[in-house]
Amino acid sequence: MSTDVFSEAKLGPITLRNRIIKAATFEASTPDALVTDDLIRYHQLPAAGGVGMTTVAYCAVSPGGRTDGWQIWMRPEAIPGLRK
Repeated sequence: MSTDVFSEAKLGPITLRNRIIKAATFEASTPDALVTDDLIRYHQLPAAGGVGMTTVAYCAVSPGGRTDGWQIWMRPEAIPGLRK
């Protein structure tokens, strides 16, 4: 395994261009608990700047698992935005 932060890294089936990861933060961009264009643009900026991976914060597998009304939760309506 390389210790060079700028070298590629495998994460399961995905190859990251480097080992720099933007940690999850609350972006206040999901008022309906769904991915929005604003959320996508927010994550595109660090990716365009060279970050190897960016992560979305506060997702739940069911509505009962949410701690905030803005949290994305896994349901059919959420899938298209998450695929973007």
